[in-house]
Amino acid sequence: VGSLPGPPVGLPAALAGGLVARVDSRSSFVVAPPGVGDGMVPKETLGMDLRRLLDEAIDPDFEVEVQDEVIKTHKFVLVARSRYFASCLLTSGMAEAQAGRLVIPPGTPMTADAFRAFLRFLYTGDDILSMLAPHTAMYLVDAASFYGLSNSQLKHFCEFSVRASFNEAHILQLFEASSRLNVEGVRGMALDFIIANFQSVSRQPSLELLDKSLIIEIIKGVADKFPQSAAGSVEGRQSPEPRHGS
Repeated sequence: VGSLPGPPVGLPAALAGGLVARVDSRSSFVVAPPGVGDGMVPKETLGMDLRRLLDEAIDPDFEVEVQDEVIKTHKFVLVARSRYFASCLLTSGMAEAQAGRLVIPPGTPMTADAFRAFLRFLYTGDDILSMLAPHTAMYLVDAASFYGLSNSQLKHFCEFSVRASFNEAHILQLFEASSRLNVEGVRGMALDFIIANFQSVSRQPSLELLDKSLIIEIIKGVADKFPQSAAGSVEGRQSPEPRHGS
């Protein structure tokens, strides 16, 4: 029985053994396995290079129009990162594929700033954290599922950004805005926060300005939060007998 071939002659033992280089997050280098060069290898720059394609609009071949703004982008990134765009550009025969432009209709819960942040995530992944703000993140909470991304990382980033901005003074305005814009992900988080902090939120003057249907929804949510035992104890109480004068 023949033996398996060994590693190529001259290949360092560390690489032949399959050891992985360790990333040093404090520098722009990767700490290489023992026996490889001087121990320092430059980090990969794929994310930075792709970001430069987007930021400098280098040789774009597709456009997205949002709020009358035209954003230039690249089909290969859209197709690789989004099942929605893969279908739109490769298989559906949609007019957008022929025209090289997608127009996001007015009234859609999306802004130009939010779509630019979305593209930043498609191109560079978690580099979006450097530019993500709550007022843009609220439009992207549901984008991962709508655009068919391969994982929910963007959703988690946006939920974290939005939730970190919650406070009793502004949560009712956010609840109203997300309801009006049909941003269901943010709307649900805002409602949960209102119910959990109802005693303080209910004292806000903006509660009186809220639409009646939203107030009813909050009241129902607060009622559902009370345990049944507490409700039963209230129902079981009897009114005191009226006192009769002597």
